[in-house]
Amino acid sequence: MAKSSTTGGREYYRYLPVNPGDRCWGVSVTGAGYQPAAPGFDLLPPRRHPPGHFYEWDAGRVLSEYGVVYVTHGEGEFDSHATGLVPLRAGDAMILFPGVWHRYRPRKQTGWGIHWVHFQGDSPDRLLASGVIRPDRAVLRAGVDPSTVRSFRDVLDALQAEPAGFVQIAGAKTMEILARLAGAASAVRAMPRLQEVVSRARLRLEENPGRLPVVEELIDEFDVSRTHFFRLFKEQTGQSPYKYHLELKIRRAGEMLRGSNLTVKQISIALGFRNPYHFSRLFRAKTGIAPRDYRHHWRAISTGESPVPIHHPDARVSP
Repeated sequence: MAKSSTTGGREYYRYLPVNPGDRCWGVSVTGAGYQPAAPGFDLLPPRRHPPGHFYEWDAGRVLSEYGVVYVTHGEGEFDSHATGLVPLRAGDAMILFPGVWHRYRPRKQTGWGIHWVHFQGDSPDRLLASGVIRPDRAVLRAGVDPSTVRSFRDVLDALQAEPAGFVQIAGAKTMEILARLAGAASAVRAMPRLQEVVSRARLRLEENPGRLPVVEELIDEFDVSRTHFFRLFKEQTGQSPYKYHLELKIRRAGEMLRGSNLTVKQISIALGFRNPYHFSRLFRAKTGIAPRDYRHHWRAISTGESPVPIHHPDARVSP
């Protein structure tokens, strides 16, 4: 099933059938996506998802495959026959097991955002058999980690773009997600609170590339002083929150120039720049190349043609 736009924190997803020829790789991804839920919304997944995936809270559901669901912001609850009812917060992950009844939903007061991937294969079967993942320990307190979120996005990007070997790429990224979550679940207990605050703030910025960060909102949410927050953020990232987010927007702009047919004006609007001229000026300042030249350069490379010459002395083609 197709997805909606991936910009601006909106829902996106894709499901796909399993090719028997791919089973030898050990893991086959059957679906992936991102699902935001605003406060007051408590039904997941929505009705437009395929039968067997949509469910009512009272009934729950049983899957024939594995799943990983990662809460990136907000709060909620998870319930299964193996765990009972477990509260959830940002940074928690749910492992879904084939044949195990379960259900989950956000808190109405907070809403949430979740990244998810469904999969099957011998590799997760071996993890289950060895006790690395267990139905009675389905909730992992892994903490908020931007790198884990990027791995989820890499899975969906592979399913959407379908590069050569995309099924294997998505499967490898899924195993990477499991490794990250399993390793982080124990380490996060020792993470200082302020370090987690910065990690959560970075994730909020990365999830909303089209919206300039409102630092006051982050400060209020995490209950830290402005001075302390700025100092910690710069210590961990080397940049202020505003500069960090601008770098993210320029990086995302490069991805959109390379992988979409959107005009420069459309990209500038999608990413929240004041106007196309403001976007072009900042993009050139950061990369050394005007957006149109950047697109022509990468399209020439992708088609095997000679890249468009870049005359700017400081030109850099990988924002």
